[in-house]
Amino acid sequence: MLLNKATAIVSRLKGYAVFGKVQPSISALPRVKGKVYVNKYGELKVGKRLKVIGRPWGTQLTVVKGAKLTIGDDVLINAGVGIAANQEVYIGNNVKIGPRTSIFDSVYHAVEPADEGKDLRKKITIHDNAWIGTGALILPGVTIGKNAVVAAGSTVTRDVPANTLVAGTPAKPIRELSIHDGWIRK
Repeated sequence: MLLNKATAIVSRLKGYAVFGKVQPSISALPRVKGKVYVNKYGELKVGKRLKVIGRPWGTQLTVVKGAKLTIGDDVLINAGVGIAANQEVYIGNNVKIGPRTSIFDSVYHAVEPADEGKDLRKKITIHDNAWIGTGALILPGVTIGKNAVVAAGSTVTRDVPANTLVAGTPAKPIRELSIHDGWIRK
């Protein structure tokens, strides 16, 4: 019975790949609650124990042809999150992503005539143990450092250093965080 339930959960993530070998333990498999839409035309890799919440708002993961979305171990993707990989989005281990957050590695359309013909895609990297607060917007080309915190409602337009709390629109450093090696955000 448990194996059938695990198979049903995995099939909802349409073609996921677990880093390394799949463990015989059901606890290493992704956990999905609610509606999760996966548009996988490129490469999607997820780590062990991914948790995706799709209620009360559906969550959407989109990987276009030729793009790559990599999600590490023990990641939480909350309700209403939208992640769109047009080039590459990398999410490290133990990352927590709050509800209604948007992560887009492309601006999709030229803002002015000088942008016509330019590649509007830039890789996004979110390092281990980062926390992205509710309603944040992560824009193309951003790197969020290890243990960093993005406050709720922030718009991240520039890199966030490791061990730093940022807030605002655009997000600016508020303070440095005192996080010892080996501490994992829960």
